[in-house]
Amino acid sequence: MTCEEATKQLYEYLDNELEEGDYSKIKGHLEDCRKCCEKFEFEQVLKKVVRDRAKIHRVPQSVRDNIVKQLSEMHEENSNVEVFVPKLEERSTKGVFQLFKLGRTYMVEAALILLLISILSIYFTFPKPGSSPHIVKDVAERHDNFVNDNMHLDLVSSDRNEIRKYFKDSQRGGFAVDVPECKGRGIKIFGCKEFNLAGKKSAYVGLKGNHNKISLEIINGSGMNINKLKHESFKGRPYYFGRYKGYNVVLWRDGKALYSLTSTMNRKSLMRVADESIPPYPH
Repeated sequence: MTCEEATKQLYEYLDNELEEGDYSKIKGHLEDCRKCCEKFEFEQVLKKVVRDRAKIHRVPQSVRDNIVKQLSEMHEENSNVEVFVPKLEERSTKGVFQLFKLGRTYMVEAALILLLISILSIYFTFPKPGSSPHIVKDVAERHDNFVNDNMHLDLVSSDRNEIRKYFKDSQRGGFAVDVPECKGRGIKIFGCKEFNLAGKKSAYVGLKGNHNKISLEIINGSGMNINKLKHESFKGRPYYFGRYKGYNVVLWRDGKALYSLTSTMNRKSLMRVADESIPPYPH
């Protein structure tokens, strides 16, 4: 058996998919040919490392095709060795150091492949942000302007009653706007402004915690579906979560009103602020 004939059946040999006669011929060839033996050992160890190191689920075919293309180009520059791109499955720490037992001709190639695998592992392991509902995007954009002092508030005041009167005088219909009492956690009011959110008028109140600015927005949430967002209950009140532009958004309902708090604070802290500073409106 020639080296070319053996190489053509390399992967069938490694996967034990050959007839017994062909398997014996290749095995005999490898015992006599050091070059092919080294190549087969490299592919066998690389296959195990790739399988064990990459915990990737449902990798798109386009990604696999891209890997094949890149590795093919890399091989063409260095040798005529065939490219093996296995199915990426489970992660394990075993098998990595076996690569260092191989010849130097394969070490650079192995390092580049492992680097590519590591990048793909990180990319597919960490959750990707899904599309956020418009209300999450809108309140996060609003908060971004508030944080960066790009927002002009209609009323700058820390007086809760003054801000409450402002919204009352606006003759807002459909739901009641209750300005937060700001009890506990050092929450202070900056001021307020009217906006449009999801096609409806909204009441915006700028707040400041001990270390963070916080945006509170209230709209008539009738007919608005936020049930697809992740949610959990905190002290008997259900909260819904969103994230956009690095900000956490926590939403909850009180009658017809839909409230949202936006900040860099974590979700649990925002729920505490909502529980302590924004009690249910007396219907």
